[in-house]
Amino acid sequence: MGSALSVPPALASWDTAGSSGQVRFVAFAADVQSAVAMQLRVTPDPLALRVDIGLPDKVPLLALNDLDNYLFPLVPKLTKDIGRQFASVWATKRHATWSSVAVCQTHAVQDPGGVCSLQVRTTASASTTAYKRQIRDQIIAAQPLLDGGIALQLAFVVGPRRAWPNLWKPTIDSLGSILGSDAGAREWDPRDGRITDLGLHCVIDPAAGNQVTIAIRADTVGKQTAR
Repeated sequence: MGSALSVPPALASWDTAGSSGQVRFVAFAADVQSAVAMQLRVTPDPLALRVDIGLPDKVPLLALNDLDNYLFPLVPKLTKDIGRQFASVWATKRHATWSSVAVCQTHAVQDPGGVCSLQVRTTASASTTAYKRQIRDQIIAAQPLLDGGIALQLAFVVGPRRAWPNLWKPTIDSLGSILGSDAGAREWDPRDGRITDLGLHCVIDPAAGNQVTIAIRADTVGKQTAR
């Protein structure tokens, strides 16, 4: 059971300091850190973080409010502030009147499998289009999952010099073959609002160098459609 948040969760904002978006994010990040402060003091590594987002009933569940945009830059900020890395990060979104956050020690579990079970490798910088193309080209034969919410887990194996949160968004942006895309959508703009359950995991391999290996597991979790 997580700790209830007293501040509404805020999506990432790249506006200037002092803007309403930045003010909301700063308040959200401070509330999260306060809520898990005690857990962080007593929980040994490797750490896992879980954020459960409650959205008003009038907000479409499967459009916008992308879960990775709640986690980044929240997780890098927490990592910097507490001086510890997270090995596993989770987020969910539901129609609910409350949101919560929890920290625990992570441990290995059985491969979740799913309708979509793929593995890709990339060597390009995550800030480049080449990174996305390398992933897209390896999953091009995949078929979009049926309409409804999607549970997605991404497990990254990276070298010690990679900042793995920087891989989240460009990786998800590359998954149009799995998530589907709206008619007329721009390249690298999949229907990632469909992701209602997101798990992100990292293993550090000193021998990986610049190579990133990503295990992709995805499945449909409901038949809801965006209203």
